[in-house]
Amino acid sequence: MQNVISGRLAGLEETKISLQLNNGEIKVYPRKELSISLQWVFENMGQPVVCLLKDGAVTDLKPLGQKVAV
Repeated sequence: MQNVISGRLAGLEETKISLQLNNGEIKVYPRKELSISLQWVFENMGQPVVCLLKDGAVTDLKPLGQKVAV
């Protein structure tokens, strides 16, 4: 099952991603096969992002405004 979610990038760890949703709630999602640079994380921390979830895990992460391939 696939979903697309958006929010502000609140944190990134080795195995999970934290997003702040529009209602202010922080949600933590596991991540799989996601290769993004530390520089990208610094540039996008706190910024709006779009995530592709497959089976509940983040498989793609883009700044809001960029298309996410579904």
